[in-house]
Amino acid sequence: MQARRSTVAGLSLMKRIFVQTILAFTFEVCFSQTVIPEWFENLPQAPPGTMYSVGYSGKYINHSLARESAIAVATKNMAKQIKSRLAFEIEELSDGRFRLLKPTFGLSYKKDIYVNIVDKCVIADSAITDNGYFVLLAYPDIQHHISGNLKKWGNKPAWTEKLPFNKEYNYGVGIVSNYSSWVRAWKDADEYARFDLGKNFEIEARSIHTSKRDNKFIVESNILRQSYDKEFSNTVVISRWYDRENDIYYSLCRQAKKFNK
Repeated sequence: MQARRSTVAGLSLMKRIFVQTILAFTFEVCFSQTVIPEWFENLPQAPPGTMYSVGYSGKYINHSLARESAIAVATKNMAKQIKSRLAFEIEELSDGRFRLLKPTFGLSYKKDIYVNIVDKCVIADSAITDNGYFVLLAYPDIQHHISGNLKKWGNKPAWTEKLPFNKEYNYGVGIVSNYSSWVRAWKDADEYARFDLGKNFEIEARSIHTSKRDNKFIVESNILRQSYDKEFSNTVVISRWYDRENDIYYSLCRQAKKFNK
């Protein structure tokens, strides 16, 4: 009888853990982006000689682990925005019967820059919500920290429909949707924004046209390749916006044109 009670108690405990896990996952998917720090939506202007970057993590049982994960993301983002190598290629094949797109992406940053950031950065602000941990990283160190308020997402910004125009800056927008993890969604949206920035002003295009006879018909094929492979400096994700109704994540990346001369 005692063994049976122990078994029942064990099953009840496992059931509770399972239910809690499912509820936590569902809550993160459905309500993860209700409230965010204001500097996560729009990056503040950093003091002269300093750069800001944002890091974020999902729910952790231990706040220390969540903080460490968010700091790691912010540090990588800082290294990417200081200098990163972007390799992008998209191949389009069409022959009148079908159209095939084959995109490839590659992003890398320098290890020595990352190590230097780890040694000299400081957390300018941080925030904990019901669904995650957010940090605002400053590099190099600053004496005066900032304090950002928690807020709901604002109205849909104009840059989600049309890139801003400014004589001094280049822009790119990253868009992703239907992710089960909001953390993964923002990571991809941020990176795609950098790729879009590079694609908008630095791209090589090649076109190949072929024709062949197939069962007494002439089939014409077109292959279009667009690509670039270049190092970019000072590419900063300055704004984000989440469309809760359609589950779409938007990131806006900006680069001063003087860094590409």
